Amino acid sequence: MRLSSIPPVAASLIAITGNILHLAPVSRAWKAHAPSNVVFFPPTLTKHDLLIQIGLLSPSAMIVGDQAIDADVIAQWRISHPFGDLHLIRRGTSLDKVRLDLCDSNDIRVVNTPGVNAPHVAAYMARWLTLADGSLPRDVCVLGYGNVGRELVKLLLDQDPDVRIKVLDRHAQGPDTLGKARSDSRVSFGVDLFGALDGASAVAICLSLNDESTHRIDRALIQCLHRQARLVCVAKPDVFSDDALRALATAEDIQLVLDYGPGTLDAFRVRVEALGCSVSKWRKPATLTTQAAMTEACHCDLDYAVSIQLSLTALRCLVRRKLAHSLMIPAQQADAGAPRVSIIGRGINGLLQAVMFRLANYQVSVYGGNQQSDGASLSAAEKTAKPLSNEYLTPGNQYLAVECNRAGIELFEKFLADNPSIDASGDDLGFAHLKDEIVTLLQRSGVQFMPQHLSPTQIADMSREQFVVTPMGAGETDGLSIVYCSAYNRVAAGGTYAGGTTQGLVWASLVQEIIQAKASAVSALY
Repeated sequence: MRLSSIPPVAASLIAITGNILHLAPVSRAWKAHAPSNVVFFPPTLTKHDLLIQIGLLSPSAMIVGDQAIDADVIAQWRISHPFGDLHLIRRGTSLDKVRLDLCDSNDIRVVNTPGVNAPHVAAYMARWLTLADGSLPRDVCVLGYGNVGRELVKLLLDQDPDVRIKVLDRHAQGPDTLGKARSDSRVSFGVDLFGALDGASAVAICLSLNDESTHRIDRALIQCLHRQARLVCVAKPDVFSDDALRALATAEDIQLVLDYGPGTLDAFRVRVEALGCSVSKWRKPATLTTQAAMTEACHCDLDYAVSIQLSLTALRCLVRRKLAHSLMIPAQQADAGAPRVSIIGRGINGLLQAVMFRLANYQVSVYGGNQQSDGASLSAAEKTAKPLSNEYLTPGNQYLAVECNRAGIELFEKFLADNPSIDASGDDLGFAHLKDEIVTLLQRSGVQFMPQHLSPTQIADMSREQFVVTPMGAGETDGLSIVYCSAYNRVAAGGTYAGGTTQGLVWASLVQEIIQAKASAVSALY
């Protein structure tokens, strides 16, 4: 399942954060289009080189795969970035290589992306379970019913109406969160490991590694398998005891397919070498792969999930910065030498954009007549951030939309509190009055309102000499209600999120910070 392309607003939010060190695999699309503050390094970067790069870049966030984040890495990170929260995103599920205790004591917030790669890993396991003639085995044993296990069971049931599945699940009586598997007569659940594996010829191992599952598969369980069994394992190999590995090494026809990250597989090779049963010397050599979560589609989904996490972090930091200062529209005009910006459109989004630039001491001109609309209305200014009912939004986008709305409400409430002369009623007349009052305050602040409508050619010509911001209606821009061209960033609102008065302050704050961050670079081009 492809989750989504990374929404433009996510990339724009990420662009206003500090440096981000990306040490995990990456999709081609994200590597090509990520903001310039995302610095990519190969996952194979040595610890020595990682410590150097942390010292050079002082990242505010790091994205990691299967690397160890130990005391040395954490200490160097905090030394290079002594103030504020830091953010560690595990691009995957397992956190066993991360010193969570040290992260907590150093104000490093840690998140992972559980379940995102599960459909891809399940599909990979199903391919390895498939027989030579292209069919699935009649009976399949699935050890573990977490994200991957549930996806695999669902996939097998969809692929073969005759398949029978035994699931080992320590929560065998718990609810099924992925559909109808528990009520399907083809699926049986149990907690008896020996009963599940006795005579099994097709085994999928997707156990989470914990105290209970470590070394849980022992020699006796290997010996009870069918003599030509195939084990497809995406769990950490520590689920096998030493005796189990020796038994696998001497088995004539039992095949082990083990997939995990390169570091974990290297450690597995060292382990079996120390046991005196090097993988290459097994009677039926084990197949070690790193491919289950390495398809481009899986990379895209993981990058999408990471981008949502980074966006949420950036959004919260943006709101904190804006709430820390007054949002009162200044009574005095901008300095004569202040930078200039032009806003195309006199709808509510254009007016709020003008507000944020005046607060940043820009000379502002607003183009467009009194009747120009940008798709927003006061009815969208809800009092609470509620989940949006939109079938076109993926879960991650859905959550980001709610948080954007929540952020917008906070900013809008402060804006009204800091400008008490503005009355925000909830009807159409109140909305028109709101705009009129904002215009009055902006005019007092020196904002110039130009009635003429500019053509795309005129806008392009103007953008060669100053910043031009074009917040336009969804109907005018094929679903993108806010497009900021001069900042070399695109921020999409209406096509992806619920456009409205409250969120307009989020977009206005975002583009103002983007332009300020890029001002020196853009000025050098003129």
